[in-house]
Amino acid sequence: MALWLAAVVAFVNIAMTLVLLGIYLGTYRKIRSSFTMGLVLFGMFFVVLNLAILVFWLFLYQNSAVALVDQASFYMLLVNIGEALALANLLRVTWK
Repeated sequence: MALWLAAVVAFVNIAMTLVLLGIYLGTYRKIRSSFTMGLVLFGMFFVVLNLAILVFWLFLYQNSAVALVDQASFYMLLVNIGEALALANLLRVTWK
């Protein structure tokens, strides 16, 4: 169960990051600052990271002992929830 919740939270993290990327790209088109480009690159890497995590978990789930994956999935869920809280706060601050 925690594995699937972690995957759902990872998808939410990807969605929030894509929203942030849209905001940052709009800002970059207006301002063209290196800081904003850094935010765009950060967001792009963050999306790639979360997609890689999802693929890794799917691969691990299909090719490893299910007990090992089940034990680790709770901790991955906690990491994803922490990431979601951080992204939600960043999105709130950016939106203002």
